[in-house]
Parts: sequence; C-alpha cells; structure tokens
Amino acid sequence: MEKSSRKKDIAIIGMSGRFPQSRDLLSFWKNLADGKELVHFFSGEELKALQVAPEIYNNPAFVPAASFIDQPGSFDYNFFGYTKEEAAVLDPQVRIMHELVWSALDDAGYAAAEQETIGLYLAASDNLNWRAYRMLHPVAGVSAFLASRMANKDFISTLIAYKLGLKGPGYLVDTACSGSLSAVHIACRNLLLKECSIAVAGGVSVASYEPKGYLFQEGLIASADGHCRAFDEKASGTVWGEGAGVVVLKRFDDALRDNDHIYAVIKASAVNNDGRRKVGYTAPSIEGQAECIRMAHRVAEVTPETISYIETHGTGTRLGDPTEIEALNKAFGYNTRHRCAIGAVKSNIGHLDAAAGVAGLIKATLALKHQQLPPSLHYTKANPEINFAGGPFYVNSELSHWQHAPEVPRRAGVSSFGIGGTNAHIVLEEAPVATGTAAVSAPLLLSAKTTASLNAYKLQLADFLEDNPDIHIADVAYTLATGRQHHRCRESIAAAGFQDLLSKLRSSTPRSVMATNVKTVFMFPGQGTQYFRMAADLYHQQPYFRQVMDRGFAVLRPLLGLDPAAILGYMSQAPADDSAVHQTVYTQPLLFLVEYALADWLLQAGIKPAAMIGHSLGEYVAACISGVFSMEDGLRIVTERARLMYALAPGAMLAVQASREQVQPFLTPGLSVAAINTPGTCVLAGPGTEVQQAAEKLQAAAISTVRLNTSHAFHSAMMDDMLPAFRTWLAGYQFSTPTIPYYSNLTGQLITAEQATSPDYWVAHLRHTVLFADGLAALLQQLPKETVFIEAGPGKTLTGLLKHQPGYQESFIPVTTVRTAKEQANDNEYMQLALATCWKYGVKVNWQTLYKDAAVRKTMLPLYCFQQTSLPARVDPFSHMQAGAGIVQPEVLQVTPEAGTVTVTDTRSRPEELGDPVPPQNAIQSRLCELWCQFFGVDTIGITDDFFLLGGDSLRAMSLLGRIQKEFSVEMNIQDFYTDANIQRISREIEIMTRLTATRKVTQQTKKIKI
Repeated sequence: MEKSSRKKDIAIIGMSGRFPQSRDLLSFWKNLADGKELVHFFSGEELKALQVAPEIYNNPAFVPAASFIDQPGSFDYNFFGYTKEEAAVLDPQVRIMHELVWSALDDAGYAAAEQETIGLYLAASDNLNWRAYRMLHPVAGVSAFLASRMANKDFISTLIAYKLGLKGPGYLVDTACSGSLSAVHIACRNLLLKECSIAVAGGVSVASYEPKGYLFQEGLIASADGHCRAFDEKASGTVWGEGAGVVVLKRFDDALRDNDHIYAVIKASAVNNDGRRKVGYTAPSIEGQAECIRMAHRVAEVTPETISYIETHGTGTRLGDPTEIEALNKAFGYNTRHRCAIGAVKSNIGHLDAAAGVAGLIKATLALKHQQLPPSLHYTKANPEINFAGGPFYVNSELSHWQHAPEVPRRAGVSSFGIGGTNAHIVLEEAPVATGTAAVSAPLLLSAKTTASLNAYKLQLADFLEDNPDIHIADVAYTLATGRQHHRCRESIAAAGFQDLLSKLRSSTPRSVMATNVKTVFMFPGQGTQYFRMAADLYHQQPYFRQVMDRGFAVLRPLLGLDPAAILGYMSQAPADDSAVHQTVYTQPLLFLVEYALADWLLQAGIKPAAMIGHSLGEYVAACISGVFSMEDGLRIVTERARLMYALAPGAMLAVQASREQVQPFLTPGLSVAAINTPGTCVLAGPGTEVQQAAEKLQAAAISTVRLNTSHAFHSAMMDDMLPAFRTWLAGYQFSTPTIPYYSNLTGQLITAEQATSPDYWVAHLRHTVLFADGLAALLQQLPKETVFIEAGPGKTLTGLLKHQPGYQESFIPVTTVRTAKEQANDNEYMQLALATCWKYGVKVNWQTLYKDAAVRKTMLPLYCFQQTSLPARVDPFSHMQAGAGIVQPEVLQVTPEAGTVTVTDTRSRPEELGDPVPPQNAIQSRLCELWCQFFGVDTIGITDDFFLLGGDSLRAMSLLGRIQKEFSVEMNIQDFYTDANIQRISREIEIMTRLTATRKVTQQTKKIKI
C-alpha cells in the first residue's frame, strides 16, 4: 500500500479491560478462544442469599442469569491520590476506569509520557442508583459539592485526566449502546486533527446494584433463557452485562517512528444516525447501518471484498439480527462470491451497554493479533428471517485460523449501534510485521509505589516470560525503561540468562530500594588507571560515545602522529604495540578523551552532576565538562602537557600507607609529596634512587609502600623545567567561568572563577601536591546523605579513596562506569548496570536517549499490580427507608482489603518529590500534622509539605480549612490558606490569631473591671 494512503491510519498501541470472569485481557482472550460463556446462572441458594423473594425466583418468567465483573468495589485509591472517603464517593465505574486508563497507557508504554498531549474519550452507563445512594448516604469529610461531581459518571474523563495529568481533550461520549465505539471514532478524528498526540478511548458499564437475574418480557431486548444466541433461530434477546475496556491510539506513522508495539491498525471509522429511516425511535435501520459501514469503507479506501471478518453488534433479537445482516449485505453489495465470517462477543458476555462497542473492538483486535477467529456461541441454525443467502456472511461457530487472501492483509469490521440510532463502524487491519530486535543486553528496571506491588509484579512478569519464551528480553528492558512510570520503590535485575532471570524475579531476597531526591557527583581518575582497550565495547556499541571519541580522534591524530584509535586498541586489526597507551605522551590525552566522552554521554543521558572532582589529570576533565575550555582545546592543552612531561628526565612515584606528617622524616631534598589521597595515605615522587631509598626506610619502619608504574615523577620538583614552556602554551587559550562546581586539587576547596581561568593556576596545579583528600573532605561537607558518586573513568581507584574518607557515609552510593583491566565484562553491559544503579537510587536517567539508536521496540508486558481495597459498590439507596429508619448520618468509612489481592492499609506514602518530612516543633504543629494525615490518608506529614503537592486542590482546601477553623476556633480566609499552604506557615497564623483573641479577652475583662 502506498505510504500516502496510511496518513489517515491510526495504530492501536495499548489496551486494557475487565470483563465477566476476565480480570485482564489475557484471560479475556483465553475465555473467548475457549468458547466460554461468561454469564453466571444463579442457584437457588445464591438467590436466597441475595434476598430475592421466592415469589420472584419461582416466577416462570424469572431468568436467574447475569453477566457481571468480579470485585467491582476494588480500587487502589492511594495510587491515585484519593482519600478513602473520596474513593468511597466515586462512582465505581469511575474508579474502575482510573485503573484501566492507567493500565492501557502502561501497556502502550506511555504511562509516564508527560511530554505527550493525551486525550481521553470515554463512555459510561447511567448510574442514577449510585447518585441516589450517595445523596442519601453522604460520607463524612467530603463536601456535598465535591460529592455531587465524584458520584456522577458525567465527570469521568475530567476526573481521570486531572489525576493522571492528561493535557489533551477530555470527552464524555453518550450515544447509548454505541457510546464507546463513538468515543473511539472521535478520538481518531482528534488525532488526525492533531489535537492530541495520543488518545485513550473506551467505555464502562458496571451496575451499582446487586445482579440477581431478571423477569423476561416478550418483545424487549432481554433473553428468555439467559443466553445470547446471536443469529440463531432460537435467539430471543441478549443479557445485560458488565465490563469495561480501553484502547490507546496513536497516528500510525508516529507509532512506527517511535517503535511502538502495534496490536492492529484502524483504517477508518464512521458514525451516523438513522434519522427517521425506521419504524420507531428504538428500532434499527437497514439504510442507516449500511450507510455508516459504506462510509467507513470509503474513508479507509478499502473494498468490502478485502474484509474477512465482522464483529457484529449481534444482540440476538428478532428484529436486530435480520436488520444488521441485511445492512451488511447492502454495504457489501450483496456479493455472494466473497466469504466473510461474523461473530458476536455478546454471546460470551452479554450486552455491555456503553462498553459494548469497545468490547467488540478489543475482541477483533486480539483476533487479528493471534490470527484466530474465536467462536460465536449458541449458534446451530440460522434465524430464518436472516438473509444469509444474499451476501457473503456466515457465523463463525468454532475457533479457527483466520484465513485471508495472501495479497491483502487481514481486515475486520466492528459495528456498534445505539438505541436512538447512532451507528458506529470501524475498519481494522492487522499490524505490519515487526522488524527484528537486536541482541541488546540491559538490566530490567522494575518499580512500583509500594514494595508489595513491586514484589507482586515481579512474580507476574516471571510467569509471563515463562509463558512467552520467544519474547526478546531487549524489548522487555526497553519497554520497562522507556514506557513505564518510574515509581519510588525500585529494583534493577541483570541476569546471566533466561533461567537466571526467572530465578531472580521469583527470589524472595529483598533487593528493592526507595529512591530519593539524590545528588550526583562526577569523579574523574588520573593517570595510572588506563589500560589497552579501555571502554572499547562502548566505542563499538554506543553510537553517541563513538561519535564523541571520533571527534577527539580527529583532533589528536595530527598532534600524536599516530592513529589514537589504534593506540587504544579500538581497531579490528591486531595492534603493533599494546603498551603505547601507557606512555605518558599518549596516556594523558587518551585518558582525558575517554573520561570526557563518558561524562558527556552521562550528560546526554540526563544525569546532571551537582558537583565534580578529579584527581590530577582528572581535574582537566572536570574543568572541560564545566565549560572552562572546549573538548578540542582541552585535548590540545593536555597533549602539550604530556609532551613536555615526556621530555623530562625519568622519575618514580611511591604510594605510602601513611599521612603527610608521618612521611616527613623520610623525605630527602629531591622528594616531594605528590598527592594526599586520604588522610592516612599519600604519594611520594622524585628521582628513582631517592624513591627507592625512601621505600626501604619506610618498610623498615613497618609502613607499607607500593611502587607505582609511572615513567615520571609527577607533581614534584622534577616538573620544574617544563613550567615556563607550559605557561607560554596556556597563554594562547581562552578560559571561561565554570558552570558546574568542582573542587580544586591545588587548594582542596571549591574552585573559583579566578583560579579556573588563570594559566598560573594550571601551571601550579601541575607542580604542586594533589590535595585530593582535602577536596573530597570539603565536598562531602556540602552533600546530603543520599548522594551518588559516579566514577567516570576506568576502574575503581577513586571509589576506593572515597570509602576511606572520614566523612564517608554508608548511605552514599558509589558507582563505577568502566571495568578495571583485570575484570572480564562487556563495557557496554557494565555501563548499563552502572546507569541502572544510578536510576535505582533516584538519579533521573533519560533512557529514551540511551536507546535512541538501538533496534528495539515496545512490547506487551504485564501491567501494574494495584493494591486493591474493597469499597462500596453494590448498594441500595432506599434500604434505610424500607427499614423505617430516620435521617441517615454521614458515614464514617471503614474499608477492607480485597480478598485474594495485594492488600493495602488505610494510609499511603507521602509523594516522593517532597523529600524527608520536617517534624513538628510545637503542639499546634503536631495537631495540624495529625489533621493533615487524616485528611490526606498518608502515614506522615512534614510541616513544610506543600498542600497542593500532597494532592490538594481548591475544593479540598475549603474542606480542610473548615476542619482547622473548628479545631482551633480561628477564622482564616481561603486566600490566606492558599498563600500559606503548609503547616509551618499555617501554625504561625494560628498562633497570631490565638494571641490576638487572648489579648481581646483580657482587654474586655479589664474594661469590665474598670466599670
């Protein structure tokens, strides 16, 4: 098909649903494929327990059947920031759709897509019973104004958009039974008009009364025996059912560009109305339905002969079924040469009213994905009123492979027709074959709002992977990294193979951590950490890192007179000399370049350091990253520095397990203290003979020493001869003020702009002692206890020095990015683990950027494991009246965990962005903390926590203000509350008001005494 003809195509990239006996779409598809009827038939004992009167269930017209979802009251209100009181007021349909919309976006890989403009288009069945119940049974702590909105399905889209932060259009669509498919149609139109970049559409129909069966009435839509026998001669109607479904939509070209997982493609949708072309308002219309289907074909630019399956409206009524087939025959031109299967999901689950259309759409989409046609149930012999002979249609009554003409993709039509005449039809096409996935190795990033949810998800993921062994783990890693919201409770898993991965997912060993608002420090090691082929795998496997290295190679090639890539061992052919990388003249510029490329890549990944520190040569990298000079100038400066050093007389260096003061007696005139790495270790430098003599004396004094593998005595008097030439060289460069703080080796303090931009500083830096321990000590004093130290260079040298500092805390998180020379590991995998560790502890990582050039795509995975709490859902608004009770008092709510689910307490955790809570300082603040904890349903509150970040809004502010005024007997206007917005400020206002009130009382009493 021509590329231009796909501009109108819409991809279905995510789905979620809850249907009778089907908690999710995996179980829903299995039930459909197995040909299961999901309608429940009540036993006599069940009817008695439901308090159905004997005169009703003994009535011959009574049908003891209902189609309903399990646990309609289950809801993770903490996850969405509701209090338990607010959640109890919410229409159960609205609760369910909160979770399904989130899950569908999760499935699509856009639950965290703050950059996307996401529209929401939902249909919901009438809920008068629930509104009446909440009017007659108010909940304490929820205002009547707020309750009237939350208990009303009309606010479903805006409530969910608010809680999920969706910024696109928000619609409630009501066209009766065709509501959810009409919502999909509007969503597609809005996508094509570019009013949103992603659209979520669907519908829900869940009754708030207890399903108990019904009385059959001839001529109405309900079935005489509880079975929906669509198109069969025994058909007598349908069964009213419950369920909810959601699809996530995106422009097809955009979905291909973004490597989204595509379930199916919507070629076109159409909606119209019967008008007066029928015998009555509730009757269907052949002409209206046929016109709608033809319109969809025209927009899709497809011929009817290319469509091989229709998911029908299929109500199983005497009038509806013949009308629908005649309309299809007409739309397909009464073509008897073509064969097209039909089916009706209502035969499985009944009629879902506002959710009926999306149920059929999900069924057809899953059928395309699996290339199977599930059976339409209860069909044995055609209704004689149906003109099957006049067209291509036949009822698919058993599970079958979806046959189609090889020259065209599989296509389906989905119909949904509303009482009142609004018809909707969608043309679906199977998704294009996905391109291959590269064997990218990366850890799995798992997160949840609670440890319980995370552990439950790990088990679900393990089961899913075991059931789908052909899935690409690279796609799994990519989906989890870029397509899921990263909650505070985190774990990263790297495995040696598939079975090891399953084992780690099922392990009960606690590995998760609670991410915090950590600070990040970059540390750059100095000469001596280099080795042949350092970071070679990164060069070959990470395009951005290679790009930066190649830029540096272009600068260095004429300066070194050799190919720097060959010196590092990055070339495929065997090198002539693998020791050249250890020659100072090559070591320094190449180590500088590798460390700069690592740091630049980390910045590209979104990791921004709060501060930096380097060791000797490493300080040049810190300065370059901070903007003191460009990478190109840095390479020229460092190369000349190395050349001048290389021309000096050879020297030696000695690492000593002693402090500077301890080694003073062992120093000779030619020896210098080159570096102080920790308070208890230092490095000596000087002529080889003097260094050897010092080593022998130190060892005799029981002080450990190690001779370093260096060619020269850096940071010693042996550097003096090169200082004038280096100062002259530096004078030819422009230096800029640092933009990121870093600590000086020369002073052991934070670098100043004057120092960083002075050639004299860099000359002195070359000659004098490296005060690394002092700089690290000064740095540690400025950092919070949650800090990640990233060693951006080969090995673990600086990590080891960090851990030996007196100011080191166990809460610090050191991370190394490049393996040591002795370690056997792929550099790219090593770096991925480093980034995963950073992420796990709270560092923000832009995974989308890191996966930019990888041949991976989003894939279907298990969805978030909500912690379910049981809330009221099946209610009788008038039970108290029947019992003769008086006025109903507001409920003080009690909630219970849902059986068989991950459970939750009545409180939730504070939002992670608030940081550690500041405790109350006085009695007023303590009482305010108690009130706020009760109000928000959280486990703890800090006195500086912002009301709005906790989930507050204008309506909740009025409610909380009322509680505060009552508790403290003060008057505070709402504007003052908005201005203060935290306990610390509000407590000050209360103290002032209390003092003023007390002063007034004293004044009044004084006046009375005088009188």
